[in-house]
Parts: sequence; structure tokens; C-alpha cells
Amino acid sequence: MSESRELFGGAMACRIPSTWRDVSQVRQVPDNQEVYQDCSEESGAVLVVEILEHQSDVKNEDAPTFFFADLADANGVSQDDLTIQPNDMVFSVKDEDATKQRYFQKFSLSTQQSDSHACIAVGKQQVSEKSLRIEMCVLRLTNVTTDLMITLSIPDNKQCSVGDDGLSSVFRELLATFCVRDW
Repeated sequence: MSESRELFGGAMACRIPSTWRDVSQVRQVPDNQEVYQDCSEESGAVLVVEILEHQSDVKNEDAPTFFFADLADANGVSQDDLTIQPNDMVFSVKDEDATKQRYFQKFSLSTQQSDSHACIAVGKQQVSEKSLRIEMCVLRLTNVTTDLMITLSIPDNKQCSVGDDGLSSVFRELLATFCVRDW
């Protein structure tokens, strides 16, 4: 069961499992992040939505690898301790094609943001003694010079339902219901 949650003071929203807590209720979270943690089984799964400065020197087709490696670096993970599954999930979010509709059913952008792309990646990172499954989507909102990174980290020992696209049902629902209400 999930519920709609407002992010960044209502500027964005998406559906997040109802058993997940807003981490800012228990510890300080940077202003450019929204963080939720699965509390149902103490599984350690964590969702982070992060507003970043647009990396204009990174091509859309290179963005999944770039951001995945950048996250690994921020987690103190060496290049030897990460893997990224190859996929072709880089697409324009303004298109009405089947890929956009599958992942972003409620996502809408104003005409000023029409040159935006979504880049989705899945992989693994070895953080300390824990192996984590990482599902990541970067929304590249070029006209507002922003890269919006949505990351779901799931410990490898936790079973999760994964579809033929390699994404968990939690992440697919989050993307399908994600919307920017006010920029």
C-alpha cells in the first residue's frame, strides 16, 4: 500500500509506500534532498530525491553511467565495487511514446522544460560490508539547469519484485506517479 507524498514543500509529489518514514523527522536532511526509509521490516531500503545543478558537459546517453559513478564516489565506493547494468533507458520526457507513458504516466512539464530527458540505470554498489541494489532515474531539466536524481537503494539480501525492465515495483510506481507541480 502506498500514499501520495508531497516533496519539497509540495513542489513535487509521488506515491511512496505508507510504511516508509520521512527521514527528516528523525535526523537532519540537506535542503536539496527528500529522504524516505522503509520501516516495515527494517530492510534498510532508502529513497532519495535530490535536486542537483545540471551537468551540461554530460551527454544524456552518458548520464546514467556518470551519475551512478558519482553516487558511488559519494558513498566511498571504488570503481571495482560497483556494477551498472547496460540498458537503453534514456528518453525524452516530452514524447508521448510508450516508454515515457510506461514510466512517467503523471509527469508533465511546461513548455519551458520541453528539452528534458529521463535517464534510468540499475546496478550494484558494495558499501562497506553491504551489497546494495541501486535503482536510479535522473530527470535532466535543462531549461531550469537542474538534474533531479531519484535513487532507491535496497540491500541485496532483501527480496524485491523486479519486472522485465529490471526495476522494482516500488520504483516503477514512484516514477509513474512522480509529478512536478511548481518549479
